[in-house]
Amino acid sequence: MPNNINSTYSDYRPDIDGLRALAVLSVIIFHINESIIPGGFVGVDIFFVISGYLITRHIFRDLNANKFSLLEFYRRRVKRIMPAMLVVVLLTIVITQFIYLPRDAEKVAQSGLWSLLSLANAYFWLFEDTSYFAAASNEKPLLHLWSLGVEEQFYIFWPLILMFTYRLGHGKYFFSIFGFITIVSFLLGDYLFSYDPSFTYYMLPTRAGELLIGALLAQFILKRGEIKIPGFVVSLSSQIGVALIVISLFFFSKQDVFPGIRAIPPTLGAALLMFSGHYGSPISNRILKLQPVVWVGIISYSAYLWHWPVIAFYRYGYSDITLISGVVIFALSILLGWLSYRYIETPFRHSKRGAVQVFIRQFIIPSGCIAFIALLSMKIDGYGVRWFSEEYKASLLTLRDETRPAYHFDYVCQSQVITAQDINNNKCVLGEVSKGDPDVILWGDSNAAHYIGIIGAFAKKAGFSFRNIEIGDCPPIDADASSFAKAKRVSDCRKSREVSLDTVNNYKIVLISADWVYYQSRSDSFLNVFYETVQSIVDKGKKVIIIGKAPIINSYDRLCREKAISFPFVTCDMPSAPLDNQVAEVNNKLKDFATRNEDISYYDFNDYLCPNGSCSVRDKYGRVMYYDPEHLALEASWNIGDRIIKTDGVPFPFNAISKWLGNSR
Repeated sequence: MPNNINSTYSDYRPDIDGLRALAVLSVIIFHINESIIPGGFVGVDIFFVISGYLITRHIFRDLNANKFSLLEFYRRRVKRIMPAMLVVVLLTIVITQFIYLPRDAEKVAQSGLWSLLSLANAYFWLFEDTSYFAAASNEKPLLHLWSLGVEEQFYIFWPLILMFTYRLGHGKYFFSIFGFITIVSFLLGDYLFSYDPSFTYYMLPTRAGELLIGALLAQFILKRGEIKIPGFVVSLSSQIGVALIVISLFFFSKQDVFPGIRAIPPTLGAALLMFSGHYGSPISNRILKLQPVVWVGIISYSAYLWHWPVIAFYRYGYSDITLISGVVIFALSILLGWLSYRYIETPFRHSKRGAVQVFIRQFIIPSGCIAFIALLSMKIDGYGVRWFSEEYKASLLTLRDETRPAYHFDYVCQSQVITAQDINNNKCVLGEVSKGDPDVILWGDSNAAHYIGIIGAFAKKAGFSFRNIEIGDCPPIDADASSFAKAKRVSDCRKSREVSLDTVNNYKIVLISADWVYYQSRSDSFLNVFYETVQSIVDKGKKVIIIGKAPIINSYDRLCREKAISFPFVTCDMPSAPLDNQVAEVNNKLKDFATRNEDISYYDFNDYLCPNGSCSVRDKYGRVMYYDPEHLALEASWNIGDRIIKTDGVPFPFNAISKWLGNSR
């Protein structure tokens, strides 16, 4: 991340600090409200280019002057990077011990510990929970340190590589060797994304190309010296650079495969702006040199460090960022960035101590203290001072038991990838199990799993049994999921597709439910693909029951009541809301499709969940029914099933299943 490395050299370029300002402001605004700048995340990639450029330029200059010292290089890196970062890590870990839920505070401590070792990116690659029900990544206050991990790893290896290539006389091959590696890095990002999106996003091999673009620019400028570049070339380079960055900021989104080849436009744009700024002063570079812009660039490292914990803390307690809170968060990020720059970065950066003292005083001792605090937090499971409060622990346990999700129960076969073990697991058969192997299967994703209680109640009453298999985030279709599922889930969906379809074809009655709204929002073709899948099942002589989407209660925070025990000023009002238009629309389409074939039925439970058109997370007895805004808690699911039976009996088509099975035997 930005570290103002160039400000200590006589050829200081204010336009580079201006470019830093553009990068950090893009990132901060994106994190506050991504709809303003959908591609604001590319600010991090711009930082990588700047770092690659500056580091390479300074190392080669020192090598050319025969005065490069590896020890001095690392001394400067510690002085510039560690003090501000360590303060942020320390305060973040301490604060979370008081306001975060214990399990979340413990994970923050773990991520902080890895950050001390320059491995934050490896931590989030290896241990970040990316499952459907995982805690939101925008509530993890040290997540942004992944980018610092990438840079720190680059700082470890790159000087050694440059020393090796320089002293062996390979300098003349620099562009061909590292140009090739740059291209490979970008292509590798695209290739690996479908296999391991977390590795692709967080790790150095797929980010190296962004740093190397800056390195290639530095070597070009150093080798060519102060050659005369025609003014129109400088101006055109600047204009193309601006265009590439603007396109990336406003036409990319977090839904895109990234990094990979999509990382080329913003990084190439940044390199072109630095190129034009070195050989001339076109209007875009003059704008970057404006004093207010440069000032933001100077504090950009600290502003970057502080903005994310501020945002994460706010979102953790209060969810959505409003216009007013967004303005306050933005101002606070800049203020904290300035204070950090003024009172932490600057004094330590100007330290005259030798390398050994710098390593001990500015890294080893403070890191050791922070590591002790982190390990202590992990030892007491993130409770902090709350470890001594039995009342807090009891309250937390009570609230959690009330709203446990479907996947917490061993009779729910919801997996990230469906295997033979899942389809043969006898625990996953419910209902009238005394009648032997079931001829009914419930198939879908987590939106099928949360109906297991309701269907289980129906099955016991109506005298049938059923097996369930659910694949998280994967649509129940006989087609490739790449157009409908999240990119990071496509690989698992593909692995599960054949197994699940072969299993479904062994049953006479197939119940299907899924997040119809989400998949249809990904592509308008989804329902047609799903209809084809259903028709192919029916053509094999089977009956299909499609179950509609449950109401979405967007205002509901499933952890709010738990957070409110210790998070200040949190209120957990759960207002009722009308049925979401998207839910109503997609359910009506599914219902219309079902009416066109006598072997296909449709049913949803929304009349019970939204009495008088008003949907609530609580039932008439005041009990919370939802686990999160889109999923019923499983205990509530059983209660709803029992309530429907008491009121109206087992509804059609579930009351006809035994009859259908009898006719087909």
